[in-house]
Amino acid sequence: MEKINYEKAVARLEEITDKLENGNLPLEEMMKLYEEGTALAAKCSKMLDAAQLKITELSAGKAKNDD
Repeated sequence: MEKINYEKAVARLEEITDKLENGNLPLEEMMKLYEEGTALAAKCSKMLDAAQLKITELSAGKAKNDD
């Protein structure tokens, strides 16, 4: 999967969700979209985890500097 930022990944995930909910696709295409969607969801989760870790590290560093 190409490098994609969080906002674009979420937008693509929303597109995929809309297409899958519509249900007017051949099974093979639905399976491909589902696979892409699960990969995007995992990627978004990793990006959020990394952002949370960065915020925690920055907050911890700020707390040390305040002492």
